[in-house]
Amino acid sequence: MTRLFVVTGAPGSGKTTVVPELVRLSPGNLVVMDMDELLDDNGRLLGLDIASPMAAPIWPAYNALWLRITELIRRSGLPVLLLSPAQPAELPEGRWLHLDCPDAVRRKRLARRGWPESQIDEALADAAEIRKLVPRSVRGDVSPERVAKSILDWIRGERFGKTLSLWGRFRS
Repeated sequence: MTRLFVVTGAPGSGKTTVVPELVRLSPGNLVVMDMDELLDDNGRLLGLDIASPMAAPIWPAYNALWLRITELIRRSGLPVLLLSPAQPAELPEGRWLHLDCPDAVRRKRLARRGWPESQIDEALADAAEIRKLVPRSVRGDVSPERVAKSILDWIRGERFGKTLSLWGRFRS
């Protein structure tokens, strides 16, 4: 079956922002989906706010639903790129990349969304955990087009067996 590529990142890393650029730069070559696209405008799935602690029991089912959706698409021969806040243990398929940004950038982005300090601190802790679990990363604090190009370069490398050093591309 065609590969599943997963770009993970804690809240505020730029996952949703990069989706339009990924779609624009890969027309017909890749199905691009963001896990948040199934949520309503208030972050709910079937009436439940999935960011709330009460939603923790439904996350395994939500992850399984996304794996099934990607499987249905991949059987057509098209590769799928799923943007998700999940960790590899929660979605145990695919090739993984981490979309990351400095903590100060994340803090500012989440504060602009109106997040309380306690939730911002949780997002920073999530980012630290993801850094340990998915060490290959691209920067999310550059233009969305540059982020998308880096992600697509990584996918090309993964598809054709080439390991790319992505983080270093933006150090200059």
